[in-house]
Amino acid sequence: MTKYIRIKNGECSFTIIEEFDSIENAANSSNEGINAEVKIDNLKVDFTTVKKEHDGKHQNASAEAKGSSREETQEVSGSQAQSK
Repeated sequence: MTKYIRIKNGECSFTIIEEFDSIENAANSSNEGINAEVKIDNLKVDFTTVKKEHDGKHQNASAEAKGSSREETQEVSGSQAQSK
């Protein structure tokens, strides 16, 4: 079965909210808190790439079989998604 991978590239703003048991632990930026909550805002998709996933069955398949050495498409940047 052939599988395809969609990769979305873009930008966003994010906020991470963590809980700590003391002010000293919270003030030290190298410490990780518990119950982390992540909020993503202003999501902007710049472009999307679709690639064929290599399943390992046809490792020596040549480009002549499909007529192209590149099996990759990119959408126009106008296709943007907004979500939170």
